[in-house]
Amino acid sequence: MDVLRDPTHIGMFEPQDLDILKGVFTRLTAAKSPGLDEARERSLARSIITLYRHGVRDPEQLFDVLHIQTS
Repeated sequence: MDVLRDPTHIGMFEPQDLDILKGVFTRLTAAKSPGLDEARERSLARSIITLYRHGVRDPEQLFDVLHIQTS
């Protein structure tokens, strides 16, 4: 049952994935500061994770897509 051992199949991220997600979130919140409240930050984080899980793995592409959407 190798599928059960593969973190991508159970919703886990590797450390390098977390670095990318955190970096994109930090850049986006800095670009939007101070206009984001906690609810909007959570929504932004969910959007980043959703795109990442759907295969958008390039940090620049994640930033560009979400920066345009939240502008």
